Amino acid sequence: MAVPAAFKLKLVAEIAPPTVAGQQMQATCVSLNANFAYVSYNMRGSTYLGGVDVVQVKGASNATLRSSATFTDTDVSAAYYNNNAVYLAAATGNPASDAPAFAEVVGTDGSSKFNLLNSARQVLSSYVATSVHAESGIVYVTTGNTGGVYRLNHASQLSVTQFQELDDARWVDVDGSYCVVMQGTPGRLAVLDRTSLALIRTINIDGASIPESKSTVRLIGGKALVAAGDGGVKLIDLASGVLVGSISRLIVPGLSPSVTVTNAVDASGRYVYISNGEAGIYVAEASENLETSSGSRPITLSVLGKLQFRELQSVNHVAFDGSVLLVASGLGGTKVVTVSS
Repeated sequence: MAVPAAFKLKLVAEIAPPTVAGQQMQATCVSLNANFAYVSYNMRGSTYLGGVDVVQVKGASNATLRSSATFTDTDVSAAYYNNNAVYLAAATGNPASDAPAFAEVVGTDGSSKFNLLNSARQVLSSYVATSVHAESGIVYVTTGNTGGVYRLNHASQLSVTQFQELDDARWVDVDGSYCVVMQGTPGRLAVLDRTSLALIRTINIDGASIPESKSTVRLIGGKALVAAGDGGVKLIDLASGVLVGSISRLIVPGLSPSVTVTNAVDASGRYVYISNGEAGIYVAEASENLETSSGSRPITLSVLGKLQFRELQSVNHVAFDGSVLLVASGLGGTKVVTVSS
């Protein structure tokens, strides 16, 4: 595979994180739809504060905050946009709640503004909801160390239709065949039937051994692209359970290994976009198009470029829309990055 002589990542726009009760939030997740990004926020430590922003991306170098909702008793771990609604995976410090973890849906006017009157909430087991994915009125949510994965129905106020108990459930993604959940401590992929949530198989993954850490999974072309925390990046063929590609955990001079773990990944075609905490964003190229490749033959992943932000700005999540990269960068808020070779 020929590697481009130069691969450039350029920061072109920034949106500062919101401040709630005098405290600056940290960006945790970004979901994309057309020219809009939906960014979730929480607060480090035991204080429950959070929010969600709608950011309009106008071209490659212009981003505008269009709407924002903030919460004085809630951490928001993840947000996902689907069909004029934003779904939240969250936790509350309100002692009146039956459990801290919950999922919530907030309506929008089509893309840019929230309609808080058109909302519903479902309390879930465990201490925090960690991820959410929605399509065609069906919502999948993971909850933390004593929870699992839920299948909810949007049409009936997020009523629970299925549940599969899974310890340390960190992230969920769904394709036409499977619901797949990334679990931690130790790292595992739970492959489930997308309708019944019956467990089909468990695939062991090297990594994700740091408690209360983020580890995402992205399904693409019948494969699971995994951000395995201290295990780096893993590419797994779901049909066989075989590891077909990987990128080792980063060792960055001057940075503690505890702040350079791989939190999240996204991919399009042959390119993989990786969030590596305070080490920043990395881009890798696959030796085959990940959307069309099949089988369990090895795929080489070669790092092409990187972009690191200022001190204490930890890249927690990335999402690529085909032209620009959106980044949830902790205390650094939302970043818009162009990608070119």
